[in-house]
Amino acid sequence: MNQFMRIEGLEERLTELMEQEQAIYYLNQRLTVFVSLGNPTGRAQVHTFRGKRLSTIFQKIKTQLGERPSNYQWIKVDLAKNFQFCTFSELNARLQQTRKNYFRSGIAFDTRMECAFLEEELNGNAMLTPDPDHPDLRINLKNMTRYVELQQRSVPRMAFHPETRCITFETTSVFEEDGPVVLQMNTTAEKIRTYQQQHDLTFEITSVVQQAGRYLAKQVQQNGRFTYGYFPCFDKKIAYYNSLRHASTLYAMIEAYEVTPDIALRQAIERAKAYLIDELIVVQENRAYVVDWEPGEVKLGANAAAILALTQYMKTFQVTDDLDVCRQLATVILELQQVDGNFHHVLAYPDMTLKEAFRIVYYEGEATFALLRLYEQDRDERYLTAVVDAFDYFLEHEYWKYHDHWLSYSVNELTKHRPEDRYYTFGLQNVAPKLTFIHDRETTYPTFLELMLAAQDMIIRIQTQGRQALLENFPLEQLEQTIERRMHYQLNGFFYPEVAMYMKRPERILGSFYIRHHSFRVRIDDVEHNLSGYCQVLRSNRKEVELR
Repeated sequence: MNQFMRIEGLEERLTELMEQEQAIYYLNQRLTVFVSLGNPTGRAQVHTFRGKRLSTIFQKIKTQLGERPSNYQWIKVDLAKNFQFCTFSELNARLQQTRKNYFRSGIAFDTRMECAFLEEELNGNAMLTPDPDHPDLRINLKNMTRYVELQQRSVPRMAFHPETRCITFETTSVFEEDGPVVLQMNTTAEKIRTYQQQHDLTFEITSVVQQAGRYLAKQVQQNGRFTYGYFPCFDKKIAYYNSLRHASTLYAMIEAYEVTPDIALRQAIERAKAYLIDELIVVQENRAYVVDWEPGEVKLGANAAAILALTQYMKTFQVTDDLDVCRQLATVILELQQVDGNFHHVLAYPDMTLKEAFRIVYYEGEATFALLRLYEQDRDERYLTAVVDAFDYFLEHEYWKYHDHWLSYSVNELTKHRPEDRYYTFGLQNVAPKLTFIHDRETTYPTFLELMLAAQDMIIRIQTQGRQALLENFPLEQLEQTIERRMHYQLNGFFYPEVAMYMKRPERILGSFYIRHHSFRVRIDDVEHNLSGYCQVLRSNRKEVELR
């Protein structure tokens, strides 16, 4: 499709939306359209056009684009609307009260919209962060000036003072990707691709799983070690490494391969698995330890994550090669368990003395889940007994109050072998009180979906066994609604090209998931938790089809 056909498609769709929506589009009797031109290798170029009619503006756009080489892969158009006036000091106060990178409006610093920025430009260039030269400001004038210079924009010289008039605005947005894609704002002020039909959402989730799996595959270097992550606004690589996250990311990659097989993904799995066994696991006698080399420690959760990755590998590829190392990893977990069923969390390496009795509750859910997954393949009763002892401790100390996704996985697995009311009740309590919080949560927080889907799987077993009395006070409808909401909402954390194009090096992070309030951070574990949750969605859909 040539560039003029692409532009005409965007114009047609934008015109339809403008006619359908009830919004204020004119400022000083002019419309304002932003055109963003992007490609994978660099930050998008953004151009501003103003005029009395949309057709006139698009004629200007076509003329200007015809004068430049068509070396852009992506086109996004934004029509400004719903303008609100405020002073510079009022804007700064509002920014100070907004979660980092969650300011979702564009800002203009003059009424002619000559010094105006889309919210993607503001957040993608860290312009709404504290200015080191002006600590009282949440508008980073240094970053803003640098961005204007890089864009080679002709912007009037601005002198900011408390009473300077500013304008915030929303946009109606259309992105061109093999045809126009509408980006709509929902009631929680997130810009998102909308999918009205369940079939469309399932298709999109399948595509997202494929892309995220390929992204992780590309992060596996030839030696099997991951490129750990990036802060994409300025393409800064994260140098730190974490053995637990290596193992848990490998686990998610194998899950992705199971639902969307891919040759490159399989090859990356093999490299990452070899690195785990050869470089991160140390075997001493009949014990195997996953070592974090930089801090010099062995973590309960890391041993558990390694078991989860290796048992998932054996299950998916129908082999038993890694059973011995799993047993050795499990031996360490069993030795970390105390008489009361609780676990010690961290050992110092290499002397293996106790470093921390407790670090984070996630480790205990991971440990019990891992022992149960190993029990499926190696019916050693010690593993099941250890989990039962651990749950005695969890029940006594009301661990359901942590609402931990690993405990949700674990209790779901345990009830397959011990379908006792106390375990089912624990699993229900682990999710029910958290549903309103999850539904309304502003951040994408991917483990919430994992928590709910594991609970949903357990509830299906409760119903199949005719034990509906356990569900008498459980909010089933709220669970279903919240799962549906989070399935859509988590897509806000996916690096679609229309978001990635405003970062310094889009190709680095396309197809990944990011954490908006951590400077759009992309880390392998940020991707893996989203991936695991969406893999569960696809597996659940397949089970429903099979049941029909």
